[in-house]
Amino acid sequence: MLFMEACEVDHENAEGQASGLFPHPVVREGQERFLEDARMCMAHRTHLLAHAPTGLGKTAVALTAAVETAVASGGVVLFMTSRQSQHAIAIETLRAIWRKERIGVVDLIAREDMCLAARNGGRVPCSRGHRCFFSRDPDGKQGLMLDYPLHTQEAMRLCLRAGLCPHRVALRAASEARVIVADYNQMFGRGPNLLQRLGRREGDAILVIDEAHNLPSRVMGAGSGHLTAAALRRARGTSALRHFTEDLDIIGEVFERLVKKGAEHIRASDLDDPLKASCGVDAGGLAEEIEVASSGEDGLEGVADFLHAWSAPEEVTVRYLDGDPARLHVSLIDPSPVTAPVLSRVRCALIMSGTLHPPEMFADLLGARNAVCRSYPSPFPEENRLVLATGKVSSRYRSRGQAMYASIAEEIARCAYKVPGNVAAFFPSYEFMGHAEEMLNGMIGDRNVLVERREHGKNERDALLHRLREGRNMLLATVSGSFAEGVDFRDNLLSAVIVVGLPLSPPSREMEAMLHRMGARYGARKADLYVQVYPAVSRVLQAAGRAIRSETDRAAVVLMDDRYLVPQFRKAFPSDFQIDREGDLAERVEEFFARL
Repeated sequence: MLFMEACEVDHENAEGQASGLFPHPVVREGQERFLEDARMCMAHRTHLLAHAPTGLGKTAVALTAAVETAVASGGVVLFMTSRQSQHAIAIETLRAIWRKERIGVVDLIAREDMCLAARNGGRVPCSRGHRCFFSRDPDGKQGLMLDYPLHTQEAMRLCLRAGLCPHRVALRAASEARVIVADYNQMFGRGPNLLQRLGRREGDAILVIDEAHNLPSRVMGAGSGHLTAAALRRARGTSALRHFTEDLDIIGEVFERLVKKGAEHIRASDLDDPLKASCGVDAGGLAEEIEVASSGEDGLEGVADFLHAWSAPEEVTVRYLDGDPARLHVSLIDPSPVTAPVLSRVRCALIMSGTLHPPEMFADLLGARNAVCRSYPSPFPEENRLVLATGKVSSRYRSRGQAMYASIAEEIARCAYKVPGNVAAFFPSYEFMGHAEEMLNGMIGDRNVLVERREHGKNERDALLHRLREGRNMLLATVSGSFAEGVDFRDNLLSAVIVVGLPLSPPSREMEAMLHRMGARYGARKADLYVQVYPAVSRVLQAAGRAIRSETDRAAVVLMDDRYLVPQFRKAFPSDFQIDREGDLAERVEEFFARL
């Protein structure tokens, strides 16, 4: 890892008047260093990986530095997110910048989500070669989206009145825009990336990757797939693939042979060799032909995705069978073959998150060469947050049982009794949460118990969030669910967050393969940190960060697992996340809130 000495400058910890395109009157304390680092790295065409905790104002900093650089160089900024919901803050920030510099901005989401002709979640007409009411040529109409930064829904309403396809207009506008707000997969998916499709120079592009702690898993998930005999039968029965019957039969024969053999060591050649002998293409080539022939027909994407995943190199994938009925899996275990080529071609990337910890690990995982890695302190007063760990309980598999679930429920109830407002308890899994829920119902007095369910959609989550604003509540959720990361609990809605257990990923074939690959590259100790420890720490930080969203919020964070007291895990947390060993848990929580 190369750390640019040029970025090691003396920063004053004081608020200062904003300069350049910064969208607010004052650069707050803590923002100055981040803004200076971002401007300098972009000037030097160097990637910056930033662990920037909640409240630092990282969107304003990143877009200021990126837009300034793009305007001066004639380049383009791609602000990339993992969720559509994260587009809103970027557009609002760009509106403030627009008042200083009239830049063209496009908010781009998936074609299916921008379609005005699709009904009831159906497929867009053009995906099957059909025309629709909005299919006329949008040439010359891109100004609809470039005159002022618009949210996608606003742009769709404009296009509805004009009788134009929003997605086609957005793509046309993106070929001229100074800033494009888009999803990760626009640059890190299969095939030509967004810049290549638009005919724009990658060497002039600045990537701003928000919530980048999600990027490695998103890339690996997109590069993985599975296949079942039922999926093959459905594909074989579709008229769109009638010319591929022989190829699908070969895949079926290989599948049956592997199942009968109970193969432990499955290789890409097990499928590629029979396909090439019969039809002259390997799995990846067949996937491309199927995609062209199927024209987006329902039920066929899974087969094509599996074949694409199968074509990835042996050294970055793991292949195995499991389940009954059997499933044949291929999983990408290293994101760098996908991300590193993109990062090497663009001008620079600002890769940031409130939990990009440690940034050096993400530089390794993403293949960001010659990058500057920075961890910025939280801007919030330390005295506003209490972080306690209790060693009385454990989520270790060997410790689980009714007695441990009862102990956990009792500790949660004792803690919640001393908290004046809402409490959120995050569990390692729905199953674990279910055991504790049964016991908690009779322990927490007048609090309402609100429970996140696996099947909940956005409407159900919004309803739970609304109910949190009424009365005193206990929210039970999972550490990998939407409430632990995707929901913004504003106005100190949560007075306490309890994280039950250390959320280590359960053993799997993928984890075993990742440990082996990372161990060969970085050594066994670093491999364990990269694959096991730091991802668990990131989940804890995400959950803990739900409680304090502004400088005036105050909250207690309670970590319930004896492993939080082990030096190996304590040292893995950021320096400004100091974990205290509790004396009496309820007493410490009561003392903290008594100081309000």
